Amino acid sequence: MRKLAAALVFAASLCFIVELFASGGQEQLHPYLRAVLAQKERTSTLNLAGLSPFLQVFNADGVILPCLPLFGGVGEKGESIGVLVKVTRPMWGASFLGLPVGISTGTILCMRVTLEDLFLLAASPDVIYVEPAWRTEPKLDRSLPAIGVDRVHAQSPPVIGEGVIIGAVDTGIDYTHLDFRYDADGDGFEESSRILYIWDQTGGFFGTYYDKAQIESDLALGFGSGEGLVRQADTEGHGTHVMGVTAGDGSSSLAGFVGVAPGAELIMVKTPFYTSDILAGVDYIFKRAEEHDLPAVVNLSLGGHSGPHDGTSLFEQGLDELAKEPGRVIIVSAGNEGDRSIHVSHTLHGNSSTFSVDPASDSVELSLWYPGGSFFTLTVAPSTGGALVVLAGSTGYTSTASGNIYVDNASAGVNPNNGDKEIMVTLSDLVSGSPLIFTVSDEGGGGRFDGWITSTNGGTILGGDSTHTIDEPGNAERVITVGAFNTKASWPSLSGEQDFFASYPVGALSYFSSQGPTRDGRQKPELTAPGAWVAAALSADSTSPSYLTHPDGEHTMLLGTSISAPHISGVVALMLSINPQLTAGEVKGKLITTAA
Repeated sequence: MRKLAAALVFAASLCFIVELFASGGQEQLHPYLRAVLAQKERTSTLNLAGLSPFLQVFNADGVILPCLPLFGGVGEKGESIGVLVKVTRPMWGASFLGLPVGISTGTILCMRVTLEDLFLLAASPDVIYVEPAWRTEPKLDRSLPAIGVDRVHAQSPPVIGEGVIIGAVDTGIDYTHLDFRYDADGDGFEESSRILYIWDQTGGFFGTYYDKAQIESDLALGFGSGEGLVRQADTEGHGTHVMGVTAGDGSSSLAGFVGVAPGAELIMVKTPFYTSDILAGVDYIFKRAEEHDLPAVVNLSLGGHSGPHDGTSLFEQGLDELAKEPGRVIIVSAGNEGDRSIHVSHTLHGNSSTFSVDPASDSVELSLWYPGGSFFTLTVAPSTGGALVVLAGSTGYTSTASGNIYVDNASAGVNPNNGDKEIMVTLSDLVSGSPLIFTVSDEGGGGRFDGWITSTNGGTILGGDSTHTIDEPGNAERVITVGAFNTKASWPSLSGEQDFFASYPVGALSYFSSQGPTRDGRQKPELTAPGAWVAAALSADSTSPSYLTHPDGEHTMLLGTSISAPHISGVVALMLSINPQLTAGEVKGKLITTAA
């Protein structure tokens, strides 16, 4: 009964979208934001926190709220959401339209706004588009020879990344790990840290900042994470492993787990993984590097599929703006969906194309894109009956025995960033084992459509494929996107010798490595690097299965393009140590032309 009541309220609120759009002024808002505004106008029971993690939602204290039932009651006063705002010209002030700006990349502003503030943004002639701050996900010994780094380390003098900053936006770092420390006074104790700064974004409005002096004070007193001045801890272990791959010096063990650029200095941004926070983290790393008059490379071993996959999302545009200057390079993991059917495409000329979605959870999001001059109709037919037909330029909602279906078929026209049309599909309260049949029909104009399941672990597209599965932000123009190949399939562990040769033949492209091209036809990823399996630093605050943990207890095995990307970040650090004025384009060109 509760679900039915919620569905009826949701249906009524979504029907109001047509009335809301009729008044004009909402074209600059992403369809998800328009749907939320319509829902708020229609009902007082909207709990904004219930939209998390689809939206980045904060309470009055700046704390990101947990996911609550969508119709669980009135939300807290002072709630706000994270958005990216594209403006008509570069703006660098601390406020815009009287609203505070977190950071600006130039024409992309990271902001926290109330739902009422969205109306103000949508009415401004200086605003081109407003996009939600989407949630993304975090995605050596034998790996170094595979990319030729052992030969560079062996040069005289060795090239090890000195004079370069490597930054990462990730799950944090175990700053006590010996692979990130060194013995400055020769007494045999590694009291000094190569970590210059840690920014923990996960608490409060602006998080907490730590510097090298605070880190070294804790090290001198023998404090572990959370025991002294530095309260940040990497409980997931992902960020520590990533930083170990790119810059660990191997001093914690005799096993020789040395990273690619063991002489580089480090900055870690611990993030909640929303796009606005990631942009702020990258901006922070580059600004700190500028203060030290050093070049920097930023590693982003993260991603998601919300966006057009053509480099025009505000998230990707923001990264491109941050990487404009010489000595600034961004490396992105390609994604781990190379074996998952989450993409579908077809070229229509007066005909239709049918595919089905087998959901893996009770809530699934999809996004389809087609040419701006065309008129495609989407029909969604649950197996239990009750098809929903939505024409171009309109929205639709239905509640069926299989679940609730909401569709926005380019109701505000073309997207101003790429001139194309987007169909946003939200499926909720889905019944397990009930696939839905989708039919895309050309009603005029023709052309190709591409669609993705955008929600994490949302399911499978039957009749789909795994091409065009590069994660956002890996489709950005200036970033370097990295896929994975296999370099190791056996290793010693706390559980004995492990053997995975059958699944990971050495030298082959890793089966999970996401595939290109981008939706606009550019080749991605540009490079591949070791991604299965790789040993690197294990955070003392995380846990690792015994079969993945090296006998030294200080390192663990991981796989994924999250691990291949930091190999290239380390290589770029070596390049910048030789020529700190290289641009992102020059670095990309040199890497592509010299790749074996």
